[in-house]
Amino acid sequence: MTATTMLANSSRGHSHSRAAVAPPSCSQPRGLRSLARFRPRAATTTTTTMRQLAQQHQRRARSAGGVRAISISEETLTTYEGGYEYSEQEVREMGFTKVGKPVPLGIPMNEVLDAIPKVCFEKDNVHAYKSLALTLAACAASEVLIALSPLWFLPVAWAIAGTAFTGFFVLGHDCGHRSFHTSKNVEDVVGNVLMSPLIYPYEAWRIKHAQHHAKTNMLVEDTAWHPVVVEEMDEMSPFVRTATKVILGTPIKFFASILHWLKWHFDLSLYKKSEKPKVLTSILCCAAFAGVAFPLLVKYTGWFGFVKHWLMPWLGFHFWLSVFTLVHHTSPHIPFKSKEEWDPVQAQLGGTVHCKYPKWIEVLCFDINVHVPHHLSTRIPHYRLRMAYEGIKAKFGEYCNEAGFSFKLLRMLVKEPHVYKKETNYAPFKDFKGRY
Repeated sequence: MTATTMLANSSRGHSHSRAAVAPPSCSQPRGLRSLARFRPRAATTTTTTMRQLAQQHQRRARSAGGVRAISISEETLTTYEGGYEYSEQEVREMGFTKVGKPVPLGIPMNEVLDAIPKVCFEKDNVHAYKSLALTLAACAASEVLIALSPLWFLPVAWAIAGTAFTGFFVLGHDCGHRSFHTSKNVEDVVGNVLMSPLIYPYEAWRIKHAQHHAKTNMLVEDTAWHPVVVEEMDEMSPFVRTATKVILGTPIKFFASILHWLKWHFDLSLYKKSEKPKVLTSILCCAAFAGVAFPLLVKYTGWFGFVKHWLMPWLGFHFWLSVFTLVHHTSPHIPFKSKEEWDPVQAQLGGTVHCKYPKWIEVLCFDINVHVPHHLSTRIPHYRLRMAYEGIKAKFGEYCNEAGFSFKLLRMLVKEPHVYKKETNYAPFKDFKGRY
């Protein structure tokens, strides 16, 4: 989802080696920058509830001559000491509830997959059609809500509609991974039908998205997103460099999937000769929808009706697409690695984040947030992801990263992970003020 793949040619394939993580400097500023500091300690496990954490902070504050207020919840925070370790306070400041231990190098993928119950790999066509009916009904209902809403309520209606239309994409996503239905022909038809209203060419996305799964969190090579590398910044024109900093360093970042959509999915030269006929078919499906639906929408509802019924829900969909992409694979402790250092289990198990959202979002988006098992095997249908994740946690739970959707999480994603830095994984743009 990176804007840098749109603003600069990142396919040059620079080689980067990642050095051992250095201990924090006592002169380093406090605040969010401290999230990029790792503190190696003895390999022990610490589990602390928020109430216990509050009591600890209050005891420390009293000993210093005062009492600091802290919000209290019964949610459990777990951090692991050894390798990359954070205090409970730092975990909360990132928006995480758990930071897993670094995954050791060399764990066989088969060993991890064996922890997943076999039934999780079975497709159920009846369940698939129920999910299809749900997403169609949710999108239709959201359009009715938009039509009936007064102006002051439209932002709420648009938020609901954007989330509902994200369900179109998620089921199309399952079709592309061959985890939706037992028939590939059905999957291709459903995938094109669901993604065309989003003007998202299904086959083009399916082919390029496969590279994201094959090279998750591989520096430069991951097509979903990767941090800017210094060499890229050095070679950018001042305009492109400024645009990159604005897009990736502000909340605009949560709509950067639009640039990814433009960059990767309409240029036939990016695809092999054998792939081009299907990619062209999907592009034509999108063109057919736009050529019929858009003029009718404008004719009967006017230009504001076009904005109200399609453009705003479409922007809502891209918000969730950008957010999901970033949340699933981004945190100060999750490294991007060069091709030479990359390990599949480290990337897919330790480099993927399980995030909890409000239940209605998880329902409309078909548990796309239960993302760890999906990255370990794309063959798992969405309705079996939770069972699969329980199996993974039972054997490899110490390596799992978990977060909760919150303002703190979004703030961290905007302020911190900008430029690749081998010592701390990322550095914010502000660290390069004197250079650019």
